[in-house]
This record gives sequence, structure tokens and C-alpha cells, in this order.
Amino acid sequence: MGKITEKLLLEKCTPKNTKLEQVKTLNLSKLGLKSSDLPVPLLSRLRCLEQLDLSGNRLQEMPSGLVLPSLRSLDLTNNEMEDVTTLDTLTTLEDLRMEDNLYITVRIHCSVCFSFNSAFIHCYSLWETSFSLPDHRTAENLAIVERDFVNAVCHKVKYGPSSLTDYTKWRVGFNCLLHFSFPYKDNYFILSEYNWNHHSSQEPVSLQPLHVLQCHSKQDSPDDFSTQLWACSFQPPLDYNGGVNGATRIVATCGGESVCLIDCETGLVMKKYKVPGEEFFSLAWSTVLMSRKGNVGMRPCSILAAGGKRGLVKLLHPRANMAYGEFRASRKALSILCFSPRQGNLLFTGSYDKNILLWDIGGVDSYYNFKVTRLLVLETTSTPLHFCLPPATPDTHLIAACEKGLHSYNIQLNKDPKKRSEEMEITFPVYEKDTDHDYHTIDGLGFLTNDVVASKSHMQGSIYLWSWNDTQAQRPKKKEVCAVILMELQWSSTDIPYLSLNTCPSKGYVVCGDERGRLWTYHVTDLKANFRSGKAIPATEVLIIETTY
Repeated sequence: MGKITEKLLLEKCTPKNTKLEQVKTLNLSKLGLKSSDLPVPLLSRLRCLEQLDLSGNRLQEMPSGLVLPSLRSLDLTNNEMEDVTTLDTLTTLEDLRMEDNLYITVRIHCSVCFSFNSAFIHCYSLWETSFSLPDHRTAENLAIVERDFVNAVCHKVKYGPSSLTDYTKWRVGFNCLLHFSFPYKDNYFILSEYNWNHHSSQEPVSLQPLHVLQCHSKQDSPDDFSTQLWACSFQPPLDYNGGVNGATRIVATCGGESVCLIDCETGLVMKKYKVPGEEFFSLAWSTVLMSRKGNVGMRPCSILAAGGKRGLVKLLHPRANMAYGEFRASRKALSILCFSPRQGNLLFTGSYDKNILLWDIGGVDSYYNFKVTRLLVLETTSTPLHFCLPPATPDTHLIAACEKGLHSYNIQLNKDPKKRSEEMEITFPVYEKDTDHDYHTIDGLGFLTNDVVASKSHMQGSIYLWSWNDTQAQRPKKKEVCAVILMELQWSSTDIPYLSLNTCPSKGYVVCGDERGRLWTYHVTDLKANFRSGKAIPATEVLIIETTY
């Protein structure tokens, strides 16, 4: 859509007029407008405007500071509205239509789409000026705040004609319970979040604990320390075109029977999804396309997949508070999920039946219908624990860290057969051995650059950095190849497996936890170190987390 001009506004008004200040009805529907396309100074001249139709556009919110002193009816149906608080300046609004706004109508079951909704808009102002969450957030304290707030809304917020007072009073109170969910924060947690204070690309970053939470306990009990936290993943940023747009602050975690979404800045658990009897082991974010109502255009939406001991993949749309589907990926427990970074509809699942499957989960329509198709079966000899897709070639190869070694697979979909064994096994100089076993377990894996991979094996006492390109170049000669080691990083000599390793490529960092709850951080700036010297490089910092129980 081009720039909105005075000429365009006068063309779209009824009845026709020559002055913006006298326009009473305006139809700006189906123009492909985004929020940034609405010029506040120009629109604010519509002082007599009573009816405004903005349906069928791409609006996510109304522009801040827009004042239309005579507006009584606003149609925002079939947009992409995420927030109604930006309507608080439209104080005369009596009728608001917001059907088919995915992030509004699905979440609150269209409860915002009734007359006299200006009353609901002012509920936000009442909360901001007169209420806050208690410091000590027990269920009892939150219930008291909820009761007092709803009571204040019903008595202090003005709404509609007197003939509908009883109905609208009930409806406003009911909406408050739907809209103003009270997020909670427990006192203890296995997961910690950290602030990366970055000074330059060549200087180490400083990690500082921000929040310590316990949000996966059984019955939300602070005395439960047996429930394991198995995985966490940050929500990828998303703009309308599916690209990166700013930083993300939401992290998803899974453990026990729940998946939590946590705001890293506030430390609050914003959403919690439970499946009684399930134990979630893995989760992964992706972006798929959702068709708009009537199949008019597509829009990207961020989804979360989670799986565990039941062998089912649960598909969640967090922004809409919607668990929209599931499918069975295995008859045994799922150990790992991973989406393709290049094709967000392609999902790899690993399970305890020693298979890796590639699925096409497709997109979804406006009613959350979807179709899942199995594309590939990759056979392994042990349980897969981690997946990595090489950043430069995510469509051709998958690297799988398993209980019995590290394996590479050809995943090109234009090749046959559709059931494949490993292309090569990647071995390392040191494996832990005893009288009965030769342990080849690789329980940590991540790319640090397009070429450099970090991996570890428990009981090894170190982390290897190795070259994927140089290692892969050996493949034509033999199926089992030795990793081309670039560097060895000193780490804990623990016999506890599955301790998490991760990388931050943009800052050149490797981070790994240990059995004592410490974080070992490595700022990798020189990959020319001589591995043959046999000296492991110490950590840049070992962060000790102290909590009081």
C-alpha cells in the first residue's frame, strides 16, 4: 500500500466531502495497511469521524496517540491485531469489531467483539494506576488481587446505556478474568537466566544471574526437587516477512508434564501448558505459514513442538494460547526434536526406538487444520540425543549425537531410498572405557561457526572443537572417520551424562553446565591452537550459581 494521503481519505469517505474535518464515515478496508501506514497527524484531523472500517488489512495495533473524538464504531476484523491497549485514546468508542484476528479472537474466544468495548479498554488503565502483583505470589494472594480488581472494574468503569447495565457489568467482569491472567513466579528453579554484558567482539562477556525459578514441579510444589528440566529454547525473533527483527525475550522450557514460556526480563512464567501423565523431554521452535480466512493470503506464525515419553509431538501456537494438534512420531519415547532452519515445516524427531524421522508438518489454515507427512527414516544403532544441521548446508546433511557415537546422514529429499543408514561415523581420540564397555556416547553438540563444531562425551573431562568441512572431506576414503580436532577445552570430569552444551556463534562462545550447577564458559577467539600439544584450554569463566532453599 502506498502512502495514505488527504486525497485518498476524501475518496474513501461517504458521503463525499471536501474537508477531512467534516468526514463522518470512512472505509479503508482491504488496502493491505500495516500499522506504520497510518499517519497520526493526518488521521487526527478527522474530528467528526463516527464510523471507521479498517477490516481486511495487516494491522497489528492502532498507532499510538491517535485521537478521534467522535468515533463510535471501529471495524478491525480480519487483521493481525495483537493488543487492544492501543485503543485507549478512543474514549468515545461504543462498537468494536475484531473477529478473525488470530492473536485476539482465538485467545479470548471473541469476547472483545461486543458493544461498549471501550469499557474493557479502560480496564487496562485501572490496573496500571491502582493495582500490581504482590511480591509474595501465593495462590491465595493472587486470588485476592484478582477478586479486588474485578470488583473495582465492575464499579468504577463506565459502560453502555443504563438498560444494559446488569449485562455489561457481568460481561466486563467476565472479560477481566479472561484477559487479565495473573502470571506467577516460584521461588526456586533449576533453570537460570543470564545477562550478556558485551563490550566488544573481541572481549569476553560477563554473565550475571537474573532469575532463579522452579516452575516444573508436581502440583507446582516448591518442595519438589525430583522433576527434571530437560530442555530450553529461545523463541526466534520474527517480523512479518519471517526475518529476524530485534531480540527475543521469551524462552520455552520443558520438564515433567509441563511446557513453560518465561519472560527473561521479568522472570515471570507467562504461559504454562500441561499434559497429565506426560514427561516432556524436548522442544523446538519454528515458523510456519497460516492461511487467512477465506484462504486470502498467508502469514507466518511462530509455533512450538514438544515431545516426550508418550511418543507424541504436541504442536502449540503460544501467542494464541492454542495447543492446536498432535501426531504420533513413535511408539516409544521421543528424545529430541529439531526443525530445519531453512524450511520451517520440516521436523526431525529422534526416539528410543533408535530411529530418526523427518516429517513435513505443513502449515495451518485459519481453523488450525494441518497435515503431517513422513518423508525420511534414518536408522541408527542407539538412541539419538542431539541433532545439528550444518548452517551452510541444512538441506543436505544431519549430524546426530547418539548413545553410541556421532553419525552423519544424507537428508537430500531428491535422493532414494527414503529409508537410510548413516553416511559416516565420526570418531574422537578419547572415549571412556571400563572392563565391560567402550563408551562412545556424545551427549553435547552445537555449531560455533559454519564449520566449527563443539561436542562432548561425559566422563571425558573436556570439550572438542573440530572442523566439519575437513572431517567430511575424508568420507570418500572410509565410512568411519576421525574428527579433525582444532582445540580441546577443559571441562568437568563428571560421569553424569546429558549435561547441556550450547554455543553462541555471534559472540564466539561455548557454554556448558556441570554436575554441580556451574556454567563453564569459553570465549573462543583463536582456532589456530595446536591440538597436538595435548593441553586443554581452561574456561574463560566458571560461573557458580548460589541459591538458598
